[in-house]
Amino acid sequence: CNHCDEPPCVSCCPTGASHVHSFGAVVLVDEKECIGCKACLASCPYDARFVNPAGYADKCTFCVHRVQEGLDPACVSVCPTHCFTFGDLDDPDSAVSRKLASRQAHTLLPAAGTRPRIFFLD
Repeated sequence: CNHCDEPPCVSCCPTGASHVHSFGAVVLVDEKECIGCKACLASCPYDARFVNPAGYADKCTFCVHRVQEGLDPACVSVCPTHCFTFGDLDDPDSAVSRKLASRQAHTLLPAAGTRPRIFFLD
């Protein structure tokens, strides 16, 4: 998931199960509200959604439960090459903001207009 600022998966969800979490720009799914219609799967230009075996739409959560405790997402913590940087893009002093300011970067499918919050360093 690219945790977009303009997530089409949220705007197309008929129940509000797909939503932007109040804790930062994290797109989540409330499994209790999801009716399994798969509209969010169809609307995601990154093909980041899948159907959980329990029947609801699912996706990366940026390990919001860890982030709320001040920890990095698990993928960042366990990456053997330390190629991931996580942080607050709205804080110019954060490590991720400093890294983006120091190098050229790109997002996937910028023409989709989703304003993803995942960046790839060039």
